[in-house]
Amino acid sequence: MGGELLRIEDLKVHYFTSGGVVRAVDGVDLEVGRGELVGLVGESGSGKSTLGLAIPRLIPPPGRIVGGSIVFDGLDLTELSEEGMRDIRGRRIGMVFQDPMTSLDPLMKVGDQIAETILAHEDVSKSEARARAEELLEAVGIPRDRYDDYPHQFSGGMRQRVMIASAIALKPDLLIADEPTTALDVIVQAQILHLFRELQRSMGMSVILITHDMALEMQVADRIAVMYGGWIVEYSPAAAMARNPLNPYTAELLKAIPNIELEDQRLVSIPGSPPDLRAPPPGCRFHPRCRRRFEPCATEEPPLVEVDGRLVKCHLYASGGPDSAGGSERGEGERENGRG
Repeated sequence: MGGELLRIEDLKVHYFTSGGVVRAVDGVDLEVGRGELVGLVGESGSGKSTLGLAIPRLIPPPGRIVGGSIVFDGLDLTELSEEGMRDIRGRRIGMVFQDPMTSLDPLMKVGDQIAETILAHEDVSKSEARARAEELLEAVGIPRDRYDDYPHQFSGGMRQRVMIASAIALKPDLLIADEPTTALDVIVQAQILHLFRELQRSMGMSVILITHDMALEMQVADRIAVMYGGWIVEYSPAAAMARNPLNPYTAELLKAIPNIELEDQRLVSIPGSPPDLRAPPPGCRFHPRCRRRFEPCATEEPPLVEVDGRLVKCHLYASGGPDSAGGSERGEGERENGRG
């Protein structure tokens, strides 16, 4: 990997609704390296999709970024004009959305939709754009002779491949995929996620892969950021997280993954529901559901703690906590840039 590409610091994204302010992303730090695939996981309502949309500044109203910075290749995207962002979107940051059927024009040939992206950003002829679109279709596993087909002639998995081809048409530095396997069967899900991994390696781009499926993330991600209640509560290499999850929420997510190698595995569900982000609970937002909560959890926000090079937001590892050996609390002045 070639250093840092994206650094997010203290990012806050709120939705201003008639029912109150929804703090969907509430002070998030995250760093993504060049050529790295980062998984972003959590239950529905954790804030992960909002975080993904915030990076290219595609937050729908009534939401808006209210604080923090998004530094992409040295440029703070929160300070750019809308015209400046249009130059970044597509060309340097690609986006794959959840439902390809609503993102593709049903009256337009799929190949033309990919070529249109190229023509909108580059000075090339229509024949050159078509040739590149055909190459992109083949790169995602679709025969080039299907260029003239329409979206309804493709399966869900094939439509998602068309969306991926369109998103990588301009060879972006960063690709953000928001729940790209929604409504696909498990075999196609695995194929799509491994396609992201192959493209990331062959093109050298960075990828943020957003999904609720921890098991699939474990197979493809270099590092995984776990979100809960608008916070990132753990950020760790995928292999280390699989062996030894630090945050109790991460541990609960892993307990819910079936393992065919275990004959007597007992799957465990997480009690309760995610917090209402209009009025999140005081202290740690996971404490009402946590089996390991103790005295400070209900009253004090947990600190960000570094444990063996990994980051966890939990009182267990703070100074004096039951699991604090080997961990070090990091205040605002000590925190490693963007990694939380």
